[in-house]
Amino acid sequence: MPTLKKLAGETVIYGMSHILPRILYFIVLTPYLTYRLKDTGDYGIFSEFYAYTALILSFMTFRMDTAYFRYANTKTTEERDKVYSTTFVPMMVISLLVFAGLMIFAPQVAAYLKYPNDIHFVQYFAWILLFDAATTLVYSKFRLDGKPFRFLFYRVANVLASVVALMLFLEILPRFFPDLKTSLDQLLGVRKDLDYTFFANVVASALVFLLMIPELWRVKFSFDKKLLKPILKYAWPLVVVALAGNINQAFAAPLQKWLLSGTLTERMSQVGIFSAAAKLAILLNLFTTAYNYAAEPFFFNNAAQDTERKMYGKAALSFAVFSSLVVVGIYLFIYILLILIGTNYRSGVFVVPFLLVSYIFLGLYYSVSIWYKLSDNTQIGLWISIFGVFLTLLVSWITIPIFGIIGSAWASVACYGGMLGLSYYLGQKYYPIKYPIKEIMMVIGITLLILLAAWFMREFLALSLGLRLTFNILIFGIYCVFVWQRFIAKYIDLAKIRSAIFGILRKK
Repeated sequence: MPTLKKLAGETVIYGMSHILPRILYFIVLTPYLTYRLKDTGDYGIFSEFYAYTALILSFMTFRMDTAYFRYANTKTTEERDKVYSTTFVPMMVISLLVFAGLMIFAPQVAAYLKYPNDIHFVQYFAWILLFDAATTLVYSKFRLDGKPFRFLFYRVANVLASVVALMLFLEILPRFFPDLKTSLDQLLGVRKDLDYTFFANVVASALVFLLMIPELWRVKFSFDKKLLKPILKYAWPLVVVALAGNINQAFAAPLQKWLLSGTLTERMSQVGIFSAAAKLAILLNLFTTAYNYAAEPFFFNNAAQDTERKMYGKAALSFAVFSSLVVVGIYLFIYILLILIGTNYRSGVFVVPFLLVSYIFLGLYYSVSIWYKLSDNTQIGLWISIFGVFLTLLVSWITIPIFGIIGSAWASVACYGGMLGLSYYLGQKYYPIKYPIKEIMMVIGITLLILLAAWFMREFLALSLGLRLTFNILIFGIYCVFVWQRFIAKYIDLAKIRSAIFGILRKK
């Protein structure tokens, strides 16, 4: 199916645009920070603030990116610019109001978060949020216009700027310009390394915003008051969906902070251990997010052509197959990935398999849930997301105080599994799509069995590293052959997908 080939190609291209910067962050900044920040509590604070950032940014952008896809995908360039302007203005008004509120009430916010001496943390993130919100629609425009390499350039620039700034503040200045470093510490009110991890992000976000100013000038601004009302009506339920999604996906750190037992220092130490271990599951999370980046505009652009709605089922099966390979590969060789986080953080590795399974459910949910966006039933998506939040909060509230940080991983599985099931049930009622349920469940079931076998072998069999590696390579090889013969060769035409990818590359 030509449209499915295009989705595969765009998933790889946009996947590269999204994953490459995150991979750079994962292999450079995550090891550096977990080795540099010996106090796991500092990494817990780091993770907590970025959880709040994801939540607040969802409100600031007001899902104008999805509204832009919805109202601009069939328009001329001039009409697209009008939609862009109409979505950009309310987004920036909201963003400026949030920014002003955070700057004015920074002391109160810091005190509420139990960091009364670190008011500058709140101020730093106010700037980060403002810069990131201002560039959100530019990234969306790249996606809708089919310009993934511009998307890639700015994403990579952000990560590289963060790395360079962090190296400058923590390595170069202290070694070669100590007096300048002391003056900068006094100017910024810096007390420890954690402060510069936040300030480096401010620098990077500001730099990307400045680089994007020419992109903003290319748009012919033309605000349409009549268009604003349907845009806001379409977008507001998605704001709740986004807020709920970020609670489900990124709010483990704040929940652990308030639900774990012990002193604040002890709790934040556990938060840091969980957050670092969770980074080991990031490869699958990146693949899942990359799939969603490509799938959302793709499904909007091709909905009218796929009258029989066949590509959705094939897309879901393709995701299940390839994500299962990633899950099995990560977990079988997890002890190699452990090198990427500091020794103080490795005790949290037991949460990884649960997070990997939850990300499979999340990716399938992205695929299944597209029905309510295509059918303009975004309010149903709102209630599905609220259901997910309910599961997250309920399971976290019950399990974290008793079982510790593993409760957050269980909550993730329950949340995404529940949302997937509910979305599928309602989708069959309002927007029927035939999914290869038997094949998808087979893939997930075999993946779970392999994870269980690998866990049992690691926990109860005293095997040497070499023998364990041999067994894992053998298991992974057998699984790859099985997946190839049972699913890929039968359902997925790799030659056509490869031609689609190279076709997109040639066009760019």
